[in-house]
Amino acid sequence: MTPPTRLTPVPAEIVDAFRAVAPTLEEFARQHDLLIERYRRGKPAWELRFARRVGGEAVITISYRERTGHVLDVSVIWWVDDWPAQTRRLRSEKVGVYDRRAASSELRQQLAAGLAMIDRWTPADLGPPHGPFKAWPNSPAGATLPLR
Repeated sequence: MTPPTRLTPVPAEIVDAFRAVAPTLEEFARQHDLLIERYRRGKPAWELRFARRVGGEAVITISYRERTGHVLDVSVIWWVDDWPAQTRRLRSEKVGVYDRRAASSELRQQLAAGLAMIDRWTPADLGPPHGPFKAWPNSPAGATLPLR
């Protein structure tokens, strides 16, 4: 029997970096009905997730930059899964870099710009299908995400 895999604890400097921006991220997520996932799969990032009315799932990712801990990268991703074909089409863009020494209003502006970018995307903006992904679950995960 294989022992269960355990994620390593998130380093204190990463937790501290997000503690400083947590009120802004939490307020933005609440205002726009986004699900916050902190350090998903052990990554040094927070994700603001939602399902799109036009299909698929989208995420605004705020990532800790390991070498320069005073900055956070803000990026967006939208993907649509084709369950029968076990493929995925996606689009991603970097929104910007937030310096934690700047005003929180700058982070809020980047989050709003990222959300607006996703809202403008149409299925024609998605890339070609990737896959097939044989290890997919039987049902979409986004069924439980807030819809926008």
